[in-house]
Amino acid sequence: MKRIHLVSPRSPRNFWDMRGTVEAVGARSLMPSPALATLVALTPEALRGQVEYIYTDEHLGPVDLDRPCDLAALTGFSLHGQRLKELSAGFRSRGVPVALGGPMATSDPLGSRPLCDHLFIGEGELTWPRFLTDWLGGEAADTYRQDSAVDLSLSPPPDWRFVRGGDHLYMTVQASRGCPNKCDFCAAQLMVGARHRVKSIDQIMEEIDAVRRAGAEVIFFSEDNFYVRPSFTRELLERIIAYNTALDSPVQFSCQASVRITDDEQILKLLADARFAVIFLGVESLRKLCLEEVSKGHLYREDLADRIRRLSSYGLLPFIGMMVGFDHDDEHTFDEIEAFLDDTGSPLCSISMLTAPDGTPLYERMAAAGRIAAPFTGQWHFNTNIEPLRGSVQELTARHRALFQRLYQPRAFERRTVKWLDNVSYFTDLYRGRRRSSRGRGKLGHLVRHYTLRAPLPLRLQFFRLLWRTARQDPRLIRKAITVLTQYCHYYSFVSDKGWQAG
Repeated sequence: MKRIHLVSPRSPRNFWDMRGTVEAVGARSLMPSPALATLVALTPEALRGQVEYIYTDEHLGPVDLDRPCDLAALTGFSLHGQRLKELSAGFRSRGVPVALGGPMATSDPLGSRPLCDHLFIGEGELTWPRFLTDWLGGEAADTYRQDSAVDLSLSPPPDWRFVRGGDHLYMTVQASRGCPNKCDFCAAQLMVGARHRVKSIDQIMEEIDAVRRAGAEVIFFSEDNFYVRPSFTRELLERIIAYNTALDSPVQFSCQASVRITDDEQILKLLADARFAVIFLGVESLRKLCLEEVSKGHLYREDLADRIRRLSSYGLLPFIGMMVGFDHDDEHTFDEIEAFLDDTGSPLCSISMLTAPDGTPLYERMAAAGRIAAPFTGQWHFNTNIEPLRGSVQELTARHRALFQRLYQPRAFERRTVKWLDNVSYFTDLYRGRRRSSRGRGKLGHLVRHYTLRAPLPLRLQFFRLLWRTARQDPRLIRKAITVLTQYCHYYSFVSDKGWQAG
């Protein structure tokens, strides 16, 4: 019996790690690794008696490098680069070979090659089973490469046997791969191609049921764009509604989408009926010229503010994703963003700095112009590897940070939250009388204790002021207010001086 140690590396402090919220609700980690759980599921039936898996999530506990194993399997993004180097060195110094795959290995195979004995480039549905057969036969190659897009019917639901949903803020499901948008700054096409591929509705529902049975109460659809094929999205949402309304404790969902999702009001209603809570919208810029710089001009919407208010009216929380540092940005950009978020009543936002990952069209263009200022590290919120056209990196960084801190000051956040709550007008009747699960009530208790005992006084006052106001306005809004306040725990911490420096 060969033993494979699957390791999910810890992340450095970053905007998306949700550390503040994880702590506030009593969870231990943001989410488990679906990639490693999929490797377990991909083990051929004929080999299952020859392979034993052990699993370590560094967000839950330390890796025991001395634990007996025959192979260490690592995965991660560019953000995890330093930690992957450390883990690889630790295992290999003890004579344990390392297999490395995932986004960093695929986007930077030359840089990843020295870290491992077996390098996996591209999707793993076909290469991992082939590797296991070779490895158990003593003939494993040093590189396994998948250049063509995998048929997603061959992708099994992840095997979550090592995961307890209660340890994590949410768990993920993937409905599709591939993105037809050719945004110059995005590495998605390098990872999963331009052709949009979907799993069958039955496959997706099987994955949803599997993560729910593993203990998930919130499920995040991990693809970059949930709304590419309207008819497919509509059918999937109808199936989710039927599934969720049959449960005693229905689950909640979130996803990412382009602003195109606001074109379709029927989809917005279905999202609300399916218990979607947060929709991350890749707006990027309010200026058409900025979007055209990165081949995203077709997603410009002159009536964007009205569209976001319409999305909010269905009780969907818009998480606005924007960037600064375009060539057509100037000193007024930051005030425009702040005014837009106030006007639309958008409590949550991510303001990234335009950055060029290796291999993207933006990187090639900036490199040709001599404007690549530093290596890409996977961080989008602390710095940029692009030399700005106007001003310096330091000036851009200072303005970016100042904007972030203004946006997440308690009074500014509360003002936007009140406006969003006032805008909600649609309430689905499909779940009337349903109660939160016992674990959900436990997380709420943790959140109340966090704001009561640990949060600074301005946040504590804001928390109870918002809940009191919401209860008087419409008790149906309380759960939505709690969703926003739960998220705020992390972002307030992140933009504080202490949180920022921790990155």
